Amino acid sequence: MAILNNSAICLVIFFVLLNLCVPSGVGRCPRHDFFKNFSLERFSGHWYEIERTFYLMELTVSCTTLDLVDNAKGQLEVTVTTRSRWSGNLRVSEGIANPSRKDPSLFLYRVNTLLPNSLGKYLPGAGFYQILDTDYDKFAILWACSNLGLIHSDRVWIFGRDKEIDVTLRAKIYEFLKSKHIDSDRLVLPKNNNCTEEY
Repeated sequence: MAILNNSAICLVIFFVLLNLCVPSGVGRCPRHDFFKNFSLERFSGHWYEIERTFYLMELTVSCTTLDLVDNAKGQLEVTVTTRSRWSGNLRVSEGIANPSRKDPSLFLYRVNTLLPNSLGKYLPGAGFYQILDTDYDKFAILWACSNLGLIHSDRVWIFGRDKEIDVTLRAKIYEFLKSKHIDSDRLVLPKNNNCTEEY
């Protein structure tokens, strides 16, 4: 049992270090304004990943979707579904996003796991996320950042209610990111060419 626990600890530490290995700026994480009057109920539902910055955990997956359910506790029940680019198999990860006391557009996400909480908070995907902007009906911009001493590493995802967003909306999103000093050139298109109708 001790060997299993040590292996789990080493695996968690390995993924955390890999996830944080790509710096994106000098100094601590910048602070962004909270999204005014954020509504969990309107934000709930099905979202497709449209674009994202480099994220090590998504190198081998495609067809990423989020399903968000606003539960009775004021939390979001999160289901992340991806398809392995190697095997084609679907992978499902579930967790809970707790809105921060500071603002409901800032979440602490915890992955559902059998590991103790002291380890679970370091699993890939766990941590704080902020909704920078959304219209609830067409797009959402999700941002996360980790402080690494003298540098920081941030990640951005653009999600849509449909599998694609139009050029005008994309340009508007890029302008918004520019106003937040986030370089849209860092965004990459996910590999979604093998997605099925269920996607």
